[in-house]
Amino acid sequence: MQKLTKAQEDIMHLVWELGECTVGDLREAIEQRDGSKPAHSTVSTLALALLERGFVTAKKYGRTFVYKAAVSREAYGRQSLGQLIKNFFGGSPSLAVSQLVEHENLSLEELNALVRKLEEE
Repeated sequence: MQKLTKAQEDIMHLVWELGECTVGDLREAIEQRDGSKPAHSTVSTLALALLERGFVTAKKYGRTFVYKAAVSREAYGRQSLGQLIKNFFGGSPSLAVSQLVEHENLSLEELNALVRKLEEE
């Protein structure tokens, strides 16, 4: 699975939120979130890039495409986390977790939940 650009990832998060959506739906969601509506061509180009890369599927109704996620948020998140650990923590998940504990105030309860999950697997 490929890494998305920041703009593509932003659109993908909206697709995950909305489920099936058109470019118009995406533009409306961006307007609600940011206060300004991006150009139709900009959002359309990003959606088509996601389609070409296999992150979304599309059904065509006349001139309108309805997009739906082909990759789950969880699958993309796992891949992104793996890349982050590889690139910034030398491939060490324990170093990444220790950084979370040290700098992100990971609570003892959250840490214990992680340990329980590891023990279950």
